[in-house]
Amino acid sequence: MGTGLFFGTFNPVHRGHEEMVSSFLASEWVDDLWIILTPSPPHKHMVDIAPFADRWNMLEEVFADRKGVRLSDIEQRIPSPHYTIRTLTFLRNSYPDRLLYLCIGSDTLQTLPTWYEFEKISHKTELLVAERPGISLSKPPELRNFTVHYCEHREKDISSTSIRKALSDGHAPGPDILNPAVLDYIQQEGLYGVGRKSVDS
Repeated sequence: MGTGLFFGTFNPVHRGHEEMVSSFLASEWVDDLWIILTPSPPHKHMVDIAPFADRWNMLEEVFADRKGVRLSDIEQRIPSPHYTIRTLTFLRNSYPDRLLYLCIGSDTLQTLPTWYEFEKISHKTELLVAERPGISLSKPPELRNFTVHYCEHREKDISSTSIRKALSDGHAPGPDILNPAVLDYIQQEGLYGVGRKSVDS
């Protein structure tokens, strides 16, 4: 069985993430996809990150009933810092019979050599890469020992950063950018500096 692992802070989850999930699941490589929510990424300084519980709830709004998708809070339950190699090692030991695929975008493929102990990742998993606009699909020379597969992908050029800025400026992203259930949750909980009354309808 091939299991895809899609890591992220999902701050918040958006339509671009949904498209990537669809592309990974449609590939010939994975039978199911685990979305692994990261409590706090060690390589990023994020001052406007929503609480883990809220980001988890937004993921549930989108994927709770999605066939083939499993939400995982594993990084919330293992010691920090949450370096990918540490989580992969835990999963590899816990599920020795599963073939694991680290699911990433082509932008991440280019930056992967900067990750903590990135060389060891090739011993734990293969890579499944989705195309992103203007980003090379070529494998960096530092990843010569990695097995890399590619999947067809219809990219949505959306970022969580731009969504958070729009929300803080009082503008509600449209349904092609943000799932309406996620927007409603953000407004109800007052995340990212907004509340129901302060966001344009």
